[in-house]
Amino acid sequence: MSRILALDLGSVRIGVAVTDPNRIIASPLKTILFVSDKELIDEVLDICSSMEIKTVVVGLPLKEDGTEGTGCEKSRSFASKLMSGGLDVVLWDERYSSKVAAAYLREAGTKNKKARGSLDRIAASLILENYLAYLKRKGSINKL
Repeated sequence: MSRILALDLGSVRIGVAVTDPNRIIASPLKTILFVSDKELIDEVLDICSSMEIKTVVVGLPLKEDGTEGTGCEKSRSFASKLMSGGLDVVLWDERYSSKVAAAYLREAGTKNKKARGSLDRIAASLILENYLAYLKRKGSINKL
């Protein structure tokens, strides 16, 4: 069974999270500063190669009412590029992930400047946790 990677795409920073090999725990991995789509794709492909990851969950920024927000096209385009690189990609509703991550950081007493990089990683891990919970409910967590 291989790990699963999740991405919280932002215009400046991209949060990255990964599961353990048994797909039980989602952990923040790193924050990538956005330079270009090509550099981001290359870095994600490198992470996936080095960690033997075949599936990537990309956050889909839906609006509160469930309709597609302005960032959805960016997520879909990025997902398509990752698929061209040989990865299985899942677009996953990321509503509230950044708000919940910010609340966690406030509760932990983390200051705003320090929180910037952590926020994106934590949001990515929340997206991944939600996806893992879905797989568990569906009974297919070990089938990917």
